[in-house]
Amino acid sequence: MSQKKMEAYKEAKKNVRQTRQKEKRNRIIGWILGILCAAALIAGSVFLIYYTNVIKPKNEAEAAAKEAAESVEPTDESKDAAKAAVSEINSLLQDNANSSEDAAPAADEDTTEVDASGAQAAPAEAPAEDAGSESEDQ
Repeated sequence: MSQKKMEAYKEAKKNVRQTRQKEKRNRIIGWILGILCAAALIAGSVFLIYYTNVIKPKNEAEAAAKEAAESVEPTDESKDAAKAAVSEINSLLQDNANSSEDAAPAADEDTTEVDASGAQAAPAEAPAEDAGSESEDQ
């Protein structure tokens, strides 16, 4: 063997321990980096599946509900018509209440009779209405 080869062989033999430690360190670093890359890919895939199956449909449902609520909002014309109907119903109810208040005292006076001694007798019975006719009207 040549002198150069002999010196290289002796140098390699002398640094065998350091060389093996360096190779071991590089192998461990490779494993760690590989595991980290695999974990990142798995976490990304899991998040993508979760997002497409849970978060995205929820957001789409909320957006659809919001859009539906906006499209159902009444217009000014329908609001005015509703206010007119409510005021008409209120006026009819008030008229009905006023007429029933006026008629109530007169009905009480007609139904009580006074005896000759001045004491009030039991009120006269009001004529019975046919209950069957009301249910037929409805």
